[in-house]
Amino acid sequence: MQNTVGRLGTFFRYVVVVLLGFAIVLSFQFRIVALTHKKISFVIIVILLLAAFLILNIWLFIFQKLADKKLAMLFLILVIAAPRLLWVFLMPTKPVSDYLCFYSYAQKASQGFLKGYDMTFTLFRFRFGYSLILSLVFKIFGNSIIVGKLFNVFLSVILGLIIYFTVAYLFGKEAAAYSAVLYAFWPSQIMYNSVLASEHPFIVFFVLGLYFLIRAIKEKKAVYGLFAGVFVAISNHIRPVAVVVIIAAVFLVAFKALCRDFKTLKIGITGLISYVVIFYTLGYLIFCLTGIPVWKTSMGLNLMIGTDYTTYGMNNPKHSLFVKKYAYDFQKVHGEAMKIGLERLRKETKKFLAILPRKHAIIWGDDSFGYFWSTFRVYKATPFVNLVKTHPTIFYMFSQLYYYVILIYIILGILSSKKDANKEIFLLLNLIFLGYVALHIFLEVQPRYHYPGIFTLFLLSGQGIKWLREKLKRF
Repeated sequence: MQNTVGRLGTFFRYVVVVLLGFAIVLSFQFRIVALTHKKISFVIIVILLLAAFLILNIWLFIFQKLADKKLAMLFLILVIAAPRLLWVFLMPTKPVSDYLCFYSYAQKASQGFLKGYDMTFTLFRFRFGYSLILSLVFKIFGNSIIVGKLFNVFLSVILGLIIYFTVAYLFGKEAAAYSAVLYAFWPSQIMYNSVLASEHPFIVFFVLGLYFLIRAIKEKKAVYGLFAGVFVAISNHIRPVAVVVIIAAVFLVAFKALCRDFKTLKIGITGLISYVVIFYTLGYLIFCLTGIPVWKTSMGLNLMIGTDYTTYGMNNPKHSLFVKKYAYDFQKVHGEAMKIGLERLRKETKKFLAILPRKHAIIWGDDSFGYFWSTFRVYKATPFVNLVKTHPTIFYMFSQLYYYVILIYIILGILSSKKDANKEIFLLLNLIFLGYVALHIFLEVQPRYHYPGIFTLFLLSGQGIKWLREKLKRF
């Protein structure tokens, strides 16, 4: 049984490493020029990456020593919160696009107008999840934009703590400290705090679900499987892609059941039941409040956008016109979009396959969303805002280099798993990531859509740094 898990784990481990490596290389080729509008030599990018890797290693080792002596929770909270609070107060980001929809509806819902939603909510029903959470925050603390942004900072701190405890559980406190500090100073994560985005609460519930799922598998306790199902169900109402975790877990549990591991089967059944019960219970509550059956969803429009080779699988104003053409009718929009997407896959296969490298670079090799959305529209042009907005290349390159280093740490963490006792956990995390890769081959891509896949693997980053440090000590 363990040998089979080991062989499967080895196969998927190398597949993930190759995909992450491709993400970095393809990002060099496609995303750097797209973001900076400058042709930067491949050699220069590699030199910058090596420099960033060296500097970040030194920084992490120094910080870890400080943390080793007095890593109280207060210290960790301050390290995570401080840069995010600074950015939130210095960058007066104005909500636009989806973020404006969330903010506007949350304001109305907090005042009792639960049916005052934008027409797009009838098409993308998961939008109610974050908006209703935000409306509760507004109900308690007032509906000022700054309240929503401070809520983001609060969620970021909670996420950092969950990451710390999860990594500590798997690999020890040293690896946990590395991951926590790496997350604390992650540029795109810091900058995205000024944006009212659904990813903030989504990723908290998502990673919390992973924490309990990991404990359930390692300790063979059904109660942890129950909690995992609860939190994944909540995250699925905020962004429906969370269901990939359930699919990956079912695959792993089914495989182990075939190997007569009935304890894991019991955990899997418990988790699946709790997921279904919580998902439909919350769905019914949202239905009672809004009149929209949020459990009814479709990937039709997402498939149409994802197979559009003229936009490299990204959203475009012409897709908004398509939605308006069918007057936001759920059945018609998703039904017609599904037909177009499937037709492209059948009749324009070569054109679709040709965009896959770019799609891979966009979602897995681009971490620009923090700077882009936090500076896209602002309430006022302060000296700080002007400074930041007039130097996009610096911020984009800084974000990208930091992200590349994170991917390298993840790769090191994966490669260090050869002699690790957490083989089943590595297999699960790799399956989840591969599930997202497979999904977005066909569906729409945006840089921020890598959230669940990368945060799943980010749990291995601290182990990668720890492993590297142990190797360096031998020299």
